[in-house]
Amino acid sequence: MISDRAPTPAVPDEAGPTAAILTCSFRGDFDHCRLLCESVDRFVAEPIEHRLYVPTADLGLFAALEGGRRKIVSEDTLLPWWMKRLPMPPPKWRKFFGLPRRNLYLTPFSAPVRGWIAQQMMKIAAALQATTDVVVHVDSDTVFIRPLHIDRLIRADGRARLYQSPGHQKLDSHRGWHRAASKLFGLRPDEFHSGDYIDSLVVWRPDVVRAMAGRIAEVGGRDWRNVLARQQQISEYILYGVFADQVLGLDAARLVAEPFTLCHSKWTGDFSADGAIEDFVAALRPEHVVCLIQSTIPLSMDERRALLARIADHAAASDAA
Repeated sequence: MISDRAPTPAVPDEAGPTAAILTCSFRGDFDHCRLLCESVDRFVAEPIEHRLYVPTADLGLFAALEGGRRKIVSEDTLLPWWMKRLPMPPPKWRKFFGLPRRNLYLTPFSAPVRGWIAQQMMKIAAALQATTDVVVHVDSDTVFIRPLHIDRLIRADGRARLYQSPGHQKLDSHRGWHRAASKLFGLRPDEFHSGDYIDSLVVWRPDVVRAMAGRIAEVGGRDWRNVLARQQQISEYILYGVFADQVLGLDAARLVAEPFTLCHSKWTGDFSADGAIEDFVAALRPEHVVCLIQSTIPLSMDERRALLARIADHAAASDAA
């Protein structure tokens, strides 16, 4: 069983710290994911890898995005053998019949696992497999709009970034995710553990994730994947943040909390109001290196591409001023 003690400091690498971007996607998000990959190739420093995890059935479709720093990997490598995806129709038929957009998974140890929970388990598993100093979770409807260098993720002293929003999130879902973290780590019940950790560009240390998985297994009395498969509501980002801050402690975890997001985000609504696009572009801040426009927001791919290009141009002009 993996201990939750402070991670052992890594041996310094003369070539400097290493990082990998991790993205979980599927054919329903292919066009969005292609935009992400184009932006990675344009804005992300070359030593940073990009690993893209997709269902086995989608490997052929996503193969066009592979090459250079980018590796396309079957998500089956992230799931235990006892977790099987339930056959489902293509996305357009799911929408027609009112079926879930994400997959369902069957296990012998739990009720059917929703795709939302399974994807969080996959993100944890992908970090556990990583051989880099840090990993960066970026969803497929996010794009880079400014250059990203590794020193934005991990400092010269080896401490990695931890996004920790100090504002108390009042959404019921977030409070439930904090309560779930309390239970999974054996902490006193709490609806807010000093901060919120959810963002569209999230940096993790794999050694902290290994310690976190060990703690979940120890408290739950079974493999961490078995424990999480039984959960109805979790947030992988809140799990990581609460574990690092409340169980290990940020100094022992070699993390530094930063209260500002690196992402310019639009989660809901649309751009139909007069001046909505101009206002969104103008709201870009100097620290934003990625932009999220939720995939469900009604924009054609041409409109989305044009808007994201406009935001990147605005970022470049602001940086040059």
